[in-house]
Amino acid sequence: MKKKKNIGINILIASLAISGLVSITTGAVLNKKVKITKNNKVEVEIIQKQVAKIKSNIPKLKEITLEINEPLSVNTTDYIENIDDIEESILNKFKLDTSLVNVTQAGKYTYTINYKDKTYNGTVTVKEKQLPIIENITLKELSIELGKELPKTTEISEYITTNIPDELKENIIINVQKVNINIAGNYQYTVTYANKIYTGNITIYQPQSTEIKDKDKTDITTDTKDNETQEEIQTTEPPTTETTMQEQNTQLN
Repeated sequence: MKKKKNIGINILIASLAISGLVSITTGAVLNKKVKITKNNKVEVEIIQKQVAKIKSNIPKLKEITLEINEPLSVNTTDYIENIDDIEESILNKFKLDTSLVNVTQAGKYTYTINYKDKTYNGTVTVKEKQLPIIENITLKELSIELGKELPKTTEISEYITTNIPDELKENIIINVQKVNINIAGNYQYTVTYANKIYTGNITIYQPQSTEIKDKDKTDITTDTKDNETQEEIQTTEPPTTETTMQEQNTQLN
């Protein structure tokens, strides 16, 4: 009978020991203090002790979002979301590669973190810079002589009547590529700001020919001379017969 009780006690102790081993996998150790009383009763005191969590050393990469021309971090830890899961000795061996990211142009790019023969991929999104709103941008109607150069596209006031603050002028894009200064005609140019496109007109005109002007002057001179000649002829016309007869009668008397 005593043997059966001892067997039961041993089984209980063994089961408690096994549960202690299982609890290790959950990050905690159950230390047990087993005491058998005189009446063959088992008293168990369980002491829970937290132990350090086993680190995975597998990085979970962040989704990075930037505005155009915003500087890109070179610090590897800025790209890892689960930094607490990485051992410091391993973290120092991670190699960050952001060479495919173009911060000057909006788009979605891939960056990588390499460790030994493994590569982990993350994403960097570069978005347009949020610009202050300008309610209306009014453009000028330009008239340019054939063959003359257009105003420089950096001279904002040559194309836009709206007053643009100096700090925003670098965000204005003026496009005159469709204008041919060597062919007379009407053309359009565009101004882009904050993803809005405005359209203006440019007229390339041909000036009046110099030969035509000279010809006009010659015609005017010729007409003037003809008029003067006619006046001289009218002044030197011979007297009428009636006038001649009166003069003759006067002489006879």
